[in-house]
Amino acid sequence: MTEAIAGTIATRMRKLRQDRGLSLQALADRAGIAKSHAWEIEQGRSRNPTIATAVGIARALGVSLDYLTGLTAAQPDLHPEALRIACEVDALLRGAPLNIEAQENR
Repeated sequence: MTEAIAGTIATRMRKLRQDRGLSLQALADRAGIAKSHAWEIEQGRSRNPTIATAVGIARALGVSLDYLTGLTAAQPDLHPEALRIACEVDALLRGAPLNIEAQENR
């Protein structure tokens, strides 16, 4: 992965996470990765996240892998409620906890 793509992932990951009101721990839980690994990626210190990790992060944030990596400039227009429902369905299907507050208070 190039440094530019890693930087794009870091920048977009941080902004999307903050826009969605997610803690780093909540994002890590949803993406199925360790909080420390999520932090490294968000800080641009992890230059080579696996495809599975990048897909997990994109899914947890409700965006495409193309958007997260900078291959697509625009996010699809999703109503915030539709995004919330999609994240809940995804969490149910993967067996992750749904209560964001409970995840953040761990």
